[in-house]
Amino acid sequence: MENQPTSSFYQSLRFRFGLLFNSLLFLCVSFIVYSLYQNAKTELDRSFSLQLSSAANNVLQKTDINPIAVPLPKNGEFFRIVYDNKVKKTQLINNLPEDVTDKDKWRLVSLKKYPENGGILSVDFAMSAENYHSGIQKLRQLLYIYLPIAFLISFLGGYLLSGFLLSPLRRIIHTAGKVDLDHITLLAKPKTRDEFYYLTDALNRMLVRIDEQVKQQTAFFTMASHELRTPISNMLTELQVFSHESMDADTRKLLDNQEQEVKRMKALVDNFLWMSQIESGNLSTSRSELDLAELVLELSESFSKQMAMNRQRFRIELSPVDGDFRILADKNQVGVIINNLISNAIKYGETDTIIDVRIFRNEKTGITVSNSTDQVIHNPEKLKGQFRRDTFHKDGFGLGLWISDILSKKNNAVLSLSSADKKFSATVEFD
Repeated sequence: MENQPTSSFYQSLRFRFGLLFNSLLFLCVSFIVYSLYQNAKTELDRSFSLQLSSAANNVLQKTDINPIAVPLPKNGEFFRIVYDNKVKKTQLINNLPEDVTDKDKWRLVSLKKYPENGGILSVDFAMSAENYHSGIQKLRQLLYIYLPIAFLISFLGGYLLSGFLLSPLRRIIHTAGKVDLDHITLLAKPKTRDEFYYLTDALNRMLVRIDEQVKQQTAFFTMASHELRTPISNMLTELQVFSHESMDADTRKLLDNQEQEVKRMKALVDNFLWMSQIESGNLSTSRSELDLAELVLELSESFSKQMAMNRQRFRIELSPVDGDFRILADKNQVGVIINNLISNAIKYGETDTIIDVRIFRNEKTGITVSNSTDQVIHNPEKLKGQFRRDTFHKDGFGLGLWISDILSKKNNAVLSLSSADKKFSATVEFD
């Protein structure tokens, strides 16, 4: 299987919808909170100014010139009273702090009144602004606290809400992931005619078209394979009946080459036929008792001419020599497995080498076919995939090992591939 792209948390639609909802909600909350902060600050400022003016006016009303009456400062009151009779200014009382001009610490207001005897009576009243600034600072701190909390709540709310809204899509993805081309089942449509309903309907229509195409393709392979088998078999028979003794070497070599090409074509057509049976689900297995060693010896004779052309030799080993190699399996299907394994070993094996065929019986009965190779195959098991083949051979369509693997499973056997020390081995173990 090819490497699938990894999906990060932040790449999901749920995260994106959560971020979208969060951004919109956060902007709204930020605007509302900032507006409330500005209104609260304005009200605090107006209330403080009103309190300051009221206290200054109260001091001014209690002050008189004829006779001179000056109120004494209460705790927390700071003011200065000056009388100006247009001749000179007389300071009646002054307990203003020296840093009264510091606006971060004090708020100052000045009021005047005009007594009946003339002149101007003015009051400069100061009040500490620390409580006012402390209130504004606390309000600002609450703003800084509530905004991140609002951001987090809005994100979680958006994430949970998006998860709820996208749950039909996750169900569609989960169900679609289980669809098998061999047995296509349509997706269940949502009850509500929303976007998910139309998405499911589109997917179902696509699955129907795929199912039709698969059936047409399978039917074509089956029909074409059947149609080709007869003329190819006739060609192979006619080539084999020629008497090679009366022919010169070049003609004999030409006919041998033609015979091998026809055999190769026949094997390819047979593979296509097996593939169509497998994919259509019409493959049945009829098990009977058979001798694996006898079947191997019988089938190996058909490769003698091809091995002679490649200058290769068989080395068949029985382990143990007097062992019982009977198995319960479909003889025709086991024959296809052995044919494919030996054919691959001859095709991909080097010239002037030995093809090792080992038939063994220990806990299980099986066969191992090995051939020499000068190539390194890093993951031999991948060759069991459909239409998979090694990159350094262009011959064949990559169906043999795939078909052998399927047929092995049908006969309660396991096909395993390995490559080490310039040896490629295929092993089939029957239960």
